[in-house]
Amino acid sequence: MDGSKFDLKKYFIKKHTIIKDEQIFEPIYIPECLVHREKELSLLASYFKSTIYKNSINSGGSVKSGKQLIIQGSVGLGKTVVVKQFGLTLEDYCQNRAEDNIIRISFFHMNCRRQRSWYLIFTSILRHLVPAFPIRGFSADELLTYLIKIVKERNQGLLICLDEIDYLLTESKGQDLLYSLIRHHEGVSLNEQAQISLILITRNPHFQTFLDPALLSSLSNSVIIFEPYTYSQLLDILLQRAQRGLNERGYSDDILKAITSIANKSGDARYAIELLWRSAKVAEQQEAKEIEFEHVRKAQISVFPIKHSIVTDLSPQLKSVLLSLALLLKCDKDRAFVTTKEVREKYNEICIYSQLKPRKQTQFWLYLQELEKQGLVELEVHNTHHNGKSSGRTTLIGISDFPVDELLHLLEVNSSSSHTS
Repeated sequence: MDGSKFDLKKYFIKKHTIIKDEQIFEPIYIPECLVHREKELSLLASYFKSTIYKNSINSGGSVKSGKQLIIQGSVGLGKTVVVKQFGLTLEDYCQNRAEDNIIRISFFHMNCRRQRSWYLIFTSILRHLVPAFPIRGFSADELLTYLIKIVKERNQGLLICLDEIDYLLTESKGQDLLYSLIRHHEGVSLNEQAQISLILITRNPHFQTFLDPALLSSLSNSVIIFEPYTYSQLLDILLQRAQRGLNERGYSDDILKAITSIANKSGDARYAIELLWRSAKVAEQQEAKEIEFEHVRKAQISVFPIKHSIVTDLSPQLKSVLLSLALLLKCDKDRAFVTTKEVREKYNEICIYSQLKPRKQTQFWLYLQELEKQGLVELEVHNTHHNGKSSGRTTLIGISDFPVDELLHLLEVNSSSSHTS
């Protein structure tokens, strides 16, 4: 084959026929108007409103102590984008107000899966506040002390979002530092307090059960739970992205409805947006003028990158359960399902090897339900019989539409990177 006839440059100058703005479909894109998350935004505003005002003049105009809030919900429900929009809006509002009674608040969003240690998180915030701050020679505890001191000296406030907080709390040291961050004001007079508020985002609906009793008692009982989007809500979200990111003649209402129906099983907006974007890419590659149903079907084949992000975002405990299942199915390719008992035994082995604490049966079952909810595993309950009589029920576990070899590779690579990071 004569490679000289292939003109690569034409692909660089080729114009989009369907996609108008690809940034609209990127995970980091924050719409000016978040449809169907107005309730959650108003709850955030109501909860943190009191933190933007200084205390009375009698207390020297000091800032108030911070607040903590937990946000829970599965993947693709808008948790991160809602908090980012709220935090950035709050920061802009406070920094542009002339009233003396409003304090300046800086917002920081930290993804704990990427910044897997308190040292990295505190360093990132300190280097933003003080660009010349040295990055070596301090422990995480010392960095926290400096952070509190700087915030107090500047008489400002911080709102820190710890996204995927589970990654920081796998060891007792991680919980100890969160406890210190929350209780930093203890033993300090009102005038010496620093206002540091926290938003903790987790996908784990049983997040609180993992916390040390002392840490749990320090957290407020304030929790916002993000429910899955309904069909009509997903359709509205897709319509908003299509109107802003696609050419008007590049899609139809029927295509948006078809994609919505596919994503409606999980109520996952991230998946729906990804599928719309991939469908548009397939259509453009085939030089079509409009997205067709066949383009959507072909785009579904490349759905694995979305599943990749779901897997890599799982907590270490959930990854251990999923790895146990994948290993069992890999060893016996003639089986599509294995029993709960088999997975539990393999899970215990992996936890010991990974230096994780194996959880009890009740929590293990909750893990399986969470993996099912995220579309990674399938649970089937079967009635068992012996000598013609019912002998109870057995739960069988299989992997959803995800190749086992690819899943194993993804889990092993991700595990290796976490150990070296």
